[in-house]
Amino acid sequence: MRISEKQYKAMPAELQALFCKCPNPGSDEVVRLFPQTTSGSVVPYARSTRHKNTYAGPQPPMSTFDREGDSGSAARFFYCAKTSKRERGEGNNHPTVKPIALMRYLCRLVTPSGGIVLDPFSGSGTTCVAAKLEFVKFIGIEREAQYVAISNKRLAQGVLF
Repeated sequence: MRISEKQYKAMPAELQALFCKCPNPGSDEVVRLFPQTTSGSVVPYARSTRHKNTYAGPQPPMSTFDREGDSGSAARFFYCAKTSKRERGEGNNHPTVKPIALMRYLCRLVTPSGGIVLDPFSGSGTTCVAAKLEFVKFIGIEREAQYVAISNKRLAQGVLF
């Protein structure tokens, strides 16, 4: 993300310090490390009707950008594989378990030295596990007792993956 000098100067000092620590995927230095690529056309997808929370009303038309695909440097992506069964853990039935590698990256990206990671919807505790691995303090909040139990189990087991 690029911001103007005026926008930067308007930020509070604490935010300026944090902003300076964040890697800038769009910077010339990072972009030079990755080749320019172009993706194919994006094909509109049919929304699933299997899930109870699926919106089934009229769909907005896709924008021209969506139909033309995308191009640029791979520096704009952080790739990590889907969460494995081993990483997920025995009995973890949370529907949206995130990869620990991704959450570790995000903890390093946004947490200043001495900072605390706050996850107000911690689910099965992936962000808390990631923060623990990064030696960062964390606070996880979850209202569903079954997910609190899964999160506590994952944190108590240590990391086996």
